[in-house]
Amino acid sequence: MMKSLLFKLGLLIVAMGVSFWAMSPRPMDPIAAVTSEPPMEMLPPTLDLPQTPKIQEVVSETRGGQQGQRLLDLNQASAGELEALPGIGAVLAQRVIAFRTSSGGFRAVDDLRQVKGIGSKKFDRIKALVTVSTSG
Repeated sequence: MMKSLLFKLGLLIVAMGVSFWAMSPRPMDPIAAVTSEPPMEMLPPTLDLPQTPKIQEVVSETRGGQQGQRLLDLNQASAGELEALPGIGAVLAQRVIAFRTSSGGFRAVDDLRQVKGIGSKKFDRIKALVTVSTSG
């Protein structure tokens, strides 16, 4: 009997809590309710944010030698430039840089396959976008 009463009382408290929660006013922007930082448009214009190339920029830069544009050099590329390649995230970009450092640099584009996490599908997507420099 006592357990039943406590159980019913608990259900009543939960139901009331859900009702109050459902009726409480919500902010229009859920992200603004979570963060205390000002929105991007309110940041000072002099703030230097790190610039990483967008995939479209890398693709347009690397659309082959026919257009006279350059490919992304695996021996010179920064982590941000590598992350702009399709399928390459921050972790994989660091693995490429670590492989480049430990092996003394890439000798051919096919060496990219030796980096853990770059399989045949990912390699096929990015091989036309990268090159390997012959001079240091």
